[in-house]
Amino acid sequence: MPRKAKITTDKSDRKDQRERTVHLKDELDKQDKLPVKAPTHLNGEAKKLWETLVPVLNETGYIVAIDSSSVETLVMNYQMLREAYESVKKVGIVYEAGEKLFKNPAVSIVDSATKVIKAVGGDLGLSPQSRTTLIDMAQVEDEGEDLASHFMGGA
Repeated sequence: MPRKAKITTDKSDRKDQRERTVHLKDELDKQDKLPVKAPTHLNGEAKKLWETLVPVLNETGYIVAIDSSSVETLVMNYQMLREAYESVKKVGIVYEAGEKLFKNPAVSIVDSATKVIKAVGGDLGLSPQSRTTLIDMAQVEDEGEDLASHFMGGA
C-alpha cells in the first residue's frame, strides 16, 4: 500500500510536498463548505454533534461539502455508540435468559461504532495526529490566526 501524501507548508519540507499542499488548499477554497444545519434525517445526538462539529471543520478549510458523507458516518455512529452504551448501562454487558448468560448485542455495537468513529474522525482531522498536522499547517499559513485553540478547547 502506498504511503499517504504529506500535507505540509513547512519550509523545511520538500518543495513538491509544499506545492501539492498549496494546490490542495486552492482547490478546496473553491468548494462549498458543509452546511451548518444538520440534514433533516439526522436527529438526537447525531444532529447535535453535526451542528457542533461542522462550524469547526469548516473553519479548517480542509473539509468541504463533498465530505458530508464522512461527517454523516461519524455522527450516526456516535449516536449508535451513545444508544448502545445506554443499553449496556441498563442491561449490563451480559444478561441472563433462563439459566444461560448471553452477551448484550449492544456491546458489539459499542465496539464497531467506536472503530468507525476513530477511523472517520482521523480522516476528518479529529485524532491527535491528524489534528497536529492541520494545526501546524494552519499556523504556518496564517500566523495571526490560532486555529489550534479551536481544537484544544480554547475560545
